[in-house]
Amino acid sequence: MPALTEAPFTAQDQATLHGMFDAAIPMINAGDWPAWAGQYAEDGLLQPPNAPAVRGRPDLLAWGRAFPPIDEITFSGVEVHGEGSLAWATSAYTLRVKGQAPDRGKQLVVFRRTPDRMWKIVAASFNSDLSVPGPAQ
Repeated sequence: MPALTEAPFTAQDQATLHGMFDAAIPMINAGDWPAWAGQYAEDGLLQPPNAPAVRGRPDLLAWGRAFPPIDEITFSGVEVHGEGSLAWATSAYTLRVKGQAPDRGKQLVVFRRTPDRMWKIVAASFNSDLSVPGPAQ
């Protein structure tokens, strides 16, 4: 029986993952948390700043629904790299949450190609570039 070979990571895969970043922006801005959580693997992991890790699509959905209302989120400088069925991407983000000071930061997202050749997020982490406020003077 011949050995199975893993599909190479192609320019089309890279474009698909860029498209996932592009698609996430209107999902998040509109509060479409079911569609956003659907980009994750069933056991996907999110590591948000200043909060415990969130694992699994149901908990990701609950986390998104509990997030404060968003005025706008954007991603910039998206870079996608991959090898076989594993890929990773980085970007900067800007985030405006209603009633809060604007935030900017960076994120790291890890993707895995499923057996049906779909890409899913298996892990993501984001954090702010802004300093944590110090104690009141």
